[in-house]
Amino acid sequence: MDQDNLPPAPAGALPPAATRTLNLAAQLDAFERLPAAEQDRRQLGSLRTLLRHARDFSPFWRDRLAASGVDPDRPLQEGETALDLIRDLPVLTRAVLQEQGNALKARAPWMAEDRIVIARTSGSTGVPVAVERYLPMHQPLYTALTFLDNRWHGRDSRRPIAIAKDMADAVLPTWGPLYEALGHQGVAHCRNMIGHAPEDILSWLAGLGVPYLVTTPALALRLAELSLVGGPRPVGLEQIITFGETVTPEIRARVRAAFGARVIDRYSCEEIGWIAFQCPAHEERYHTLSASVLVEILDEAGQPCPPGQAGRVALTALHGLAMPLIRYEIGDYAEWAPQQDVCACGRTLPVIGALHGRERSFIRMPDGTLRLARLSGEYWRGIAPVRDYRVVQYADGQIEAFVEAERKLAPEELDALRAMLAKVLGHPMPAIVTQAGRIDWGHRWKRQDVTRLDRARGGAGATAVGATATTAAPDSPPE
Repeated sequence: MDQDNLPPAPAGALPPAATRTLNLAAQLDAFERLPAAEQDRRQLGSLRTLLRHARDFSPFWRDRLAASGVDPDRPLQEGETALDLIRDLPVLTRAVLQEQGNALKARAPWMAEDRIVIARTSGSTGVPVAVERYLPMHQPLYTALTFLDNRWHGRDSRRPIAIAKDMADAVLPTWGPLYEALGHQGVAHCRNMIGHAPEDILSWLAGLGVPYLVTTPALALRLAELSLVGGPRPVGLEQIITFGETVTPEIRARVRAAFGARVIDRYSCEEIGWIAFQCPAHEERYHTLSASVLVEILDEAGQPCPPGQAGRVALTALHGLAMPLIRYEIGDYAEWAPQQDVCACGRTLPVIGALHGRERSFIRMPDGTLRLARLSGEYWRGIAPVRDYRVVQYADGQIEAFVEAERKLAPEELDALRAMLAKVLGHPMPAIVTQAGRIDWGHRWKRQDVTRLDRARGGAGATAVGATATTAAPDSPPE
């Protein structure tokens, strides 16, 4: 059900915060259907405002803009776009953000210090960072975009929802203050995904009878696998709304097989917020939220990638005033889809055709190039009863696969797993396969099933997981 068709709000004026958010949502909704040229014109206006603010109030950006010759007030030539205004500006890396955080801050006289909050990343890339947000700008924008995503996908906020992520256990009377103001009394059942085992979360979910679940792709897959092997099956589940990790075709298929539900993904990062939402008409395509974020996909030389070519994602948060992030490289790889004037869903926003995940999810080949590790659970289960896996590449190129299985694997099964890895990864160095009693993902809610480490195998940083040796010493999946 589209929220355009939901009952009207209660009689009387809405609270000011709800009114502002709904007005903003209406503006964003109108932006989604503008011609591409008009979207770029408006995006350029927001970018100029951001650059002026950064130049005037941030020591870091004042110096970087001057050194790069980037002038916020430079007239664009015919055919130039908003991206051309900042093309000479170096990308901002996580390392620089971590080292220069204080200098990146931008404080205009009208910005109240008590309205600035700090967002910290999970450190799943190895470099945790802290970013400041100006709440009067960030909060209404974040809420309005979330409201639009719910409308895109026909969610009814009068119905209950389950949320399994890194948050406190709770039962909330509504989906949030905006929905309370609208009189939509859908209860939100919240469960901490770190403090509870997946088996317990599945049982909890099965007892709720909710149509929607918000969680990570990894937990969605784990819940589906548990249900498919005899665990509880939640009745009435229609959508699993994911965030924080890459959604694969396998995850979509297993969730559909287990629950009859669709996976609907939201692309985001902690530093900036929402980046793109899954298209309502195309399951594996995403519309970038161009009114709030400028998205670039760059090749190794820093040049824009054409459609169909994977490259590094760089973002400019157009309304990130407390700590401007301009051409910020988040460590993801993605690729553009061929651009159509109007998508089948009616939107003219740019389209990301594929999200490949973190740069550390790529295997480094002997010649230094990166190759996406296209592994899925089906590869493993087709050979042996593997429940969970994690693949690590060490600094010397050595690849080790840690596997958790239902029983001790036979030598011929281990040989077959090694052969599968050689074929799928295409790396000439034979992989080591280590059977673990369990895969220890630590306390991070993000799970990278393929990662590269800047240390040798067996070095400092490994964590004990009760591994059972197979072809080598019982090293355990390192964090």
